[in-house]
Amino acid sequence: MADARPAQVIVIGSGAGGAVTSLELARAGFDVVLIEEGRRFDGKEYGRDATSAMARLYRRRGMTPILGRPAIGYVEGCCLGGSAEINSGFWHRTPREVLLRWRSQFDLADAMPDDLEPHFAWAERELGVSKYPGPWPPSTQWFARGIERMAWAGQEVPRAAPGCSSVNRCASGCPSGAKQGMTARLLPQAERAGTRVLTRCRARLLLWRKRRVSGVIAELEHDDGRRELVRIDADHVFVCAGPTETPALLLRSGIKYRIGDSLRIHPMLKVAAKFPEPVDAHSTVLPLLQVKEFWPAISLGGAYSSLGHMAMLLSDSWPQLAPVLDDHRRLALYYVAVKGTGAGRVRSSPVGDDEASLRYHVSAEDLRNLSNGLGRLSALLLAAGAQEVYPAIHGLPRISSELEAVRWLDEIIPRSAVSLTTVHAFSSCPIGERASRTAANSFGKVHGFENLYLNDASIIPDSPGVNPQGTVMALARRNVLRFIATR
Repeated sequence: MADARPAQVIVIGSGAGGAVTSLELARAGFDVVLIEEGRRFDGKEYGRDATSAMARLYRRRGMTPILGRPAIGYVEGCCLGGSAEINSGFWHRTPREVLLRWRSQFDLADAMPDDLEPHFAWAERELGVSKYPGPWPPSTQWFARGIERMAWAGQEVPRAAPGCSSVNRCASGCPSGAKQGMTARLLPQAERAGTRVLTRCRARLLLWRKRRVSGVIAELEHDDGRRELVRIDADHVFVCAGPTETPALLLRSGIKYRIGDSLRIHPMLKVAAKFPEPVDAHSTVLPLLQVKEFWPAISLGGAYSSLGHMAMLLSDSWPQLAPVLDDHRRLALYYVAVKGTGAGRVRSSPVGDDEASLRYHVSAEDLRNLSNGLGRLSALLLAAGAQEVYPAIHGLPRISSELEAVRWLDEIIPRSAVSLTTVHAFSSCPIGERASRTAANSFGKVHGFENLYLNDASIIPDSPGVNPQGTVMALARRNVLRFIATR
């Protein structure tokens, strides 16, 4: 076993939480080693076809199942920069109502809007968060027409994509460089400030005794494919490996208190809508609006479209709907997302590959909200002018009228028929001062440890009901600046 050069601080993971953490630590003068399981890619390598992108940028080639009834398809990044490299860049601040609930239920300290304001503002400046710079594409215009005709509250969601050129490659890494992921902005600054980055380096085990972590055992892949175990010692360790791999690493290391027992997600049901004229959603930026009329229980919005995504959605009723793909220029994808009230958990994989094993129980309330959201989304799209709506529900090939749509305001989608996905997972290691409900204190220090910290989506106390990247970055910066101030 080879020994790597020790550091003052090891940061495990380079996504939104890890990038913020390593940048601020390096700026403050700490000797930082950032280890990342995935590879480093030049921006010129982004924007490839979906199959290539999933093989290169995604964990498990984009095929991570969340077990349960029904099973849920989940995707997350596994590359330098993490999931921020492959998401749409949508940006929300954590709603005040959510922060109040976290204060009430988890005793989360110093996390009200005024506390987080400077950290949100900092992140928004760094990432150039703004609204779409050009005219809305047709898929957004149709959606806006539906919102207006239903007289519902809707809004354009800002994105970390200033100068977006609408090439519709967000999920394959932005080839234009407009979307400001972690490799575009924060990680280069962290490296200039002194952070040492080790890619293709997977953390296998945390080394600890009594109340202190002394370092990490990691597996390092060399250019020739050879793999080597290395030991990296450090005075402090920040685990920022994400909502699934952070708890899996801790559990493998024998750290178990409130770890992995409270996974939460935003379950999503997608639909395709066919319009009377081409919208070319497969070659323009995804729909930019969200309906907030029914928040926090239900959100309606636009999904990433490609021929592959369209085919996957239609496959639930493929014998009837295969010909619809011939009209792909007239198709656009949209979603119903619900807050998620079910219970989930993360465990180390039982098959020996030491990756995370995920499970989530879709609650009766989740299913009711998904059904309700399907009825409302379908009614909106039909009111906008869509000719038909195709939900990802086996045995329900199409919805052709508003009367057919409102059926789902009263009926419940069969659990066995619905196809769900999610790109939002969190809360597997919640933080707060109420130790009976949390894995770490309000600033991410793991209960029972002096020098072990968590700083990624796993620490979000409960479902935020909005895209979580903004919340992750604001909490991560607040936490690491508190750590620096106490040193």
